[in-house]
Amino acid sequence: MIELLIVIAIILILISIALPNFLEAQIRAKVVQAAGNGRSIGIAMEEYRIDFGFYPTDHDPDDPSQKGLYQLTSPIEYISAVPQEPFARDSGLLGPNDELGWEMASTGPNKIAAAVGLLPKINAFGLASFGPDLRDHFPCGDRWTICVGPGIDPCSTGDGAAWTDYAPTNGTKSIGDIMTLGGDLTSGNYCVNGWKRVSGFSQGPT
Repeated sequence: MIELLIVIAIILILISIALPNFLEAQIRAKVVQAAGNGRSIGIAMEEYRIDFGFYPTDHDPDDPSQKGLYQLTSPIEYISAVPQEPFARDSGLLGPNDELGWEMASTGPNKIAAAVGLLPKINAFGLASFGPDLRDHFPCGDRWTICVGPGIDPCSTGDGAAWTDYAPTNGTKSIGDIMTLGGDLTSGNYCVNGWKRVSGFSQGPT
């Protein structure tokens, strides 16, 4: 009986040692997957822009009116299927009408604006994975192009707060979103000479 208790105690000790390492490895694998999936979506976004001159419209997992990533698969297939954001289901932020989980904001015009030739003055997009902390650090939504934050404020307006970019400097579960940026601007907060220049539209060729 004593021998059995000793064996059970040893097994529990080994589990307590191995389990944290196993969970860390799972998180690191998801981080790599999120970054890789983001790059794949980014390539499809660029191909879409080549054809149309602008990016798909915004995508938000908990907003049924914002489903721009589906424009990458139909009617033209720029990617066979948009890969799922690996942290979304654990975050609790995945909406009932969206199985992808990504949050994406772009300067792409809606269908009405595009139909009448209103084109964005600057083409850019930001794609966000929730990251290991399972929180949304991309708070500006449709106003993302005019967000500002400490150290990255070229804008004349102070509307909103910049996203927090994931960096595992404080351990695997560091805060922040795993970002994929693309377009005319690939760093900072995508603001150029104030928000009107970025978020406005210009008349396209007739």
